[in-house]
Amino acid sequence: MNKHLITCILLVPLVCSCGKQATTSVDTREPLLLNDSLQEIITLDTVRDTPLTNELLLNGRVSFNPERVAHVYPIFGGNVTSIHAEVGDYVGKGDVLAVIRSGEIADIDKQRKEAEHQLAIANRNLEATQDMARSGMASDRDLQEQANAEAETKRIQEMYSIYNITDPSTYVVKAPVSGFIIDKNINRDMQIRSDQGEEMFTISGLDDVWVMADVYEGDISKVKEGATVRITTLAYKDMEFTGTIDKVYHMLDRESKTMSVRVKLRNEKYMLKPGMFTNVYVQSAVKGESMPCVNAHAVIFEDGKEYVVYVSKEGYLQMREISVYKQTEKFCYLRSGLKDGDRIVDRNALLVYNELK
Repeated sequence: MNKHLITCILLVPLVCSCGKQATTSVDTREPLLLNDSLQEIITLDTVRDTPLTNELLLNGRVSFNPERVAHVYPIFGGNVTSIHAEVGDYVGKGDVLAVIRSGEIADIDKQRKEAEHQLAIANRNLEATQDMARSGMASDRDLQEQANAEAETKRIQEMYSIYNITDPSTYVVKAPVSGFIIDKNINRDMQIRSDQGEEMFTISGLDDVWVMADVYEGDISKVKEGATVRITTLAYKDMEFTGTIDKVYHMLDRESKTMSVRVKLRNEKYMLKPGMFTNVYVQSAVKGESMPCVNAHAVIFEDGKEYVVYVSKEGYLQMREISVYKQTEKFCYLRSGLKDGDRIVDRNALLVYNELK
């Protein structure tokens, strides 16, 4: 809402006499009252005594949650005939990633046919002695052969299902989990081996991410597990992500001489991308001290003084001078001017302040 419209809402009709010419120019404006129209364009905040905190700024970076990462390795050697996913693509569980033609599949197909043949023979042998089988008098050898043949046939059928074998020479590589392709090490027409140590695909979910921050040796005593943090990024300058330190790695990196701490975050709409740099603001309470605290954007600075727009119990708006003890990026701690329970204008405070001057 623009300033002119706000001014129209704030101004109260002047007290003037009709038909009479004023002999002197007098400001007859009444005090501004918090009415329904005004409450549509501002928000109020209640002052609370808050433990005084120090804010430590750490450099951080977004990384994958290793608990959500899946590595896909080749099961059989062969030739890659097609690729269906690239780095950055989102894939669902069971989606096709690649198709591989393999001579090793032919051996499995041969085993399948032999197992089916042996099962057919075993079933015929039991049928030949059907009456004895019904009476439980079939030989142990016949029963064992039939059971072994069934087990072998089932084992190979499960291999076809698990390894997504589609024909006597081809198998399909499918995504074991849903997530984003974060690494790919195969290409079309590439020859792969079943014993190679390098994964074909790496998939990671991004519903949760880790923010890893570095703590210099001199600041180690200022961080602990459970500490509240604010996180900002260059990509989203007007947004903050909040969380807590859930793990402190109690060792120093030999080169950087820093200790790492971890913050787990829910990643709504996949806004946080692995590799992003972040500012991590760690809150640490000052033992035994608390002060009235307000949002920093509610404080107006003019001529070397600080003001807020105070709302009286009767609902009138007033300028109130305050004394700021300490200001962080988000909050102001006050020496004087306000107390716990007072109400002030939070959003659009400056526009209201200008009308009160």
